[in-house]
Amino acid sequence: MAPLLLSKSQGFKVRHYSERGGLHHSKKLPGLAIVLLGLAMLAGLVSVDWQRIDRPVPMKSFPLTYRELSRMEENLHAYNNETPLGFGSARTSMLLGIFSTNGAKYRNRREYIRDTYVGIDDPRICKLSEYIRQVEDNPLTAICQVPYTFIIAAGGSDRPYDHDDSEPLTVDTDTLSDVDSEGDCTYLNIRESMEDGKSTSFFKFGASIGKKYNIDYITKLDDDTLVNPLLLFQFIEDELPPAPFNRRIYGGRGWMTRSKNIMYGAGQLYFMSTDVAHYVGHTLTAEDRKNMSHDRKTEDADMGVFVFSNPGPIKFMNLALNQWWIHHETKTEDQFRRAWDKRGGLPLHERSIVWDHFCKYWSLNIGM
Repeated sequence: MAPLLLSKSQGFKVRHYSERGGLHHSKKLPGLAIVLLGLAMLAGLVSVDWQRIDRPVPMKSFPLTYRELSRMEENLHAYNNETPLGFGSARTSMLLGIFSTNGAKYRNRREYIRDTYVGIDDPRICKLSEYIRQVEDNPLTAICQVPYTFIIAAGGSDRPYDHDDSEPLTVDTDTLSDVDSEGDCTYLNIRESMEDGKSTSFFKFGASIGKKYNIDYITKLDDDTLVNPLLLFQFIEDELPPAPFNRRIYGGRGWMTRSKNIMYGAGQLYFMSTDVAHYVGHTLTAEDRKNMSHDRKTEDADMGVFVFSNPGPIKFMNLALNQWWIHHETKTEDQFRRAWDKRGGLPLHERSIVWDHFCKYWSLNIGM
């Protein structure tokens, strides 16, 4: 006979099942059985080696959390010995669009940017014109991976803020008819406006040359943002797949907008794959973008809305925990150069989402 336990409020009763049919009552088990069962479970818990459970898993079991510049050689591609995403195929490329404008102040900024992160002695970063020359010569032997260009709005007062007509997308000179003597400026055929149309026109430009010249990603950054190029190269090699695997990727320092219910890349620096740039700049019209924008024009938040209107899934990369650039305290030339001298402190490791900021203002119905 097999015992069968049935619950009772005063304890358990044991019944036996008879092959001839029926259940037969047997001895009554006291409530002590519950106590004994509890003690057995407690004994099992006591026997666990809690110190072993609490002991950190060896670091080799995880990707390295901090990749300081001082240990670049040691930690290069050390994420569990991962193979670089571009290994054995075309190397991933990224266009840097450094937003600038007319005037002596911004002309001087371009000079000390040329002296710092875009001017290092490393062939992996070069002027856009040099990158195009290398690709046209032989795309398989091109060394430059990160072409850069300064983005300046150079259209007259009769031009729209957001390019969406049959006129050329770029022009040869700025609004003062000055020629780019350094060969590293791109003049967009639009009116100057940091919040309305300049970014989308730039991504339209980037997408227009992206496929022809094998550009995988397009990045917008402010001219008071300082990049650590060695960490940028490492980020590209470790995290960004080349074409054709660079589909619907968008990233930056994560920020949020309540009214549109999205996360977006903060305007100091964000990037997107070339297909997303094509969607934003070519598939969407200027009228589409105007209708999607926030009531208060905000360049980076509006760009996030445009990106996430794509019907396909967007892979957003929040780089708050691995920020290879500095934006604050780089407003003057002295601050910028001192930050460059201290670039070994990168990457920055910040909170993924600044909840106290959002909760404080959103609860008061303040902010987007």
